[in-house]
Amino acid sequence: MSSKYQREIEEILEKSGDLGSTRAPNRPPEEKESLFRLVGLYIKNALSGKLWSLSPGRVMLIGLLLLLSMLIVMQFVPGIPGLLAWAGLLIFIVGYGMVLAKPPKIEKRWRGQSMEENGESLWNRFLRRIRPK
Repeated sequence: MSSKYQREIEEILEKSGDLGSTRAPNRPPEEKESLFRLVGLYIKNALSGKLWSLSPGRVMLIGLLLLLSMLIVMQFVPGIPGLLAWAGLLIFIVGYGMVLAKPPKIEKRWRGQSMEENGESLWNRFLRRIRPK
């Protein structure tokens, strides 16, 4: 067997823990994923990217913030909470619809390299077929 394959097999076995890796794990096994940590990661991912771009995560976050602000405003102003609740719900549904309309593209990677081929788009193939040669 070549040394390249031997190194890959050893690396896979080290990562699985069968060879008793000398590397320290990324995080202690006692640390559990908490709800607050997951919510924090979701908010961080929703806010990442260009400052003024509208991603589905940001739209849904704005809707949730409007719903939460409705709970605070409800104590002080009697007529506004209903409007905030409907606006927040509508914006949240629009954000969810954005996710369903165009789901995020996930790039498949193996060992840091893309597995997908960069082929022509369907539109470009269609145009190439209808153009005269």
